[in-house]
Amino acid sequence: MRRALWIAAAALALSNSSADDWLDATMPRLVLLALPAWAALGILAVGRSGRAWTRGNRYGLTGLACALGALAFWMIPRSVDAIRASEVADQLMHVSMLGAGAALAASWRVMPFVVRGVLGIYAAAMTIALGIIYSSYSALLCGTFNLAQQRMTGAWLLRLSPLVVLLVVLAGVTSLRASARNQRRHRVEVASSGPDPRTTNPSPLEQEAPS
Repeated sequence: MRRALWIAAAALALSNSSADDWLDATMPRLVLLALPAWAALGILAVGRSGRAWTRGNRYGLTGLACALGALAFWMIPRSVDAIRASEVADQLMHVSMLGAGAALAASWRVMPFVVRGVLGIYAAAMTIALGIIYSSYSALLCGTFNLAQQRMTGAWLLRLSPLVVLLVVLAGVTSLRASARNQRRHRVEVASSGPDPRTTNPSPLEQEAPS
């Protein structure tokens, strides 16, 4: 709880500082730094607490939908323009991305391996798709920025896409190793506890032989 309060205080200070204006000043910094940074703050606030969102969040799908919905909305060109042009939209982005990161972190523990894999593939595909669109589209998609910044954003997204794919693979390997480790630990605990007394000690009725 204390960690979450410290991160909330840091987020409040950041949202009203000159660093936030610097992050929002150009399209590459806004898309590549600001959005992931606010989501990361939400993840840090919940990630180490050990809490999991279980109620109404079967397989972590509700939290996943909240996180992806927030990210997808703020990646729309009109939304990017709104962040730059309106202080209200900028603050709403801060709150929603903090919530998206927190929802993702609280859902991660209840998320099966298949859902985690789908999330990773989606993230990699979206990074590549946005990189291609921003770098190759000849028209200006975000009116508050210029075409050079738009193409620079796309170029950096394409450069980062191999890193995203690598992180997806590493996350998958880590999850598989953790699952195998838990299964081995469970087998050791079962073996060390000995046979079930209910199977080795018959009940009094079983001990009575028919006359």
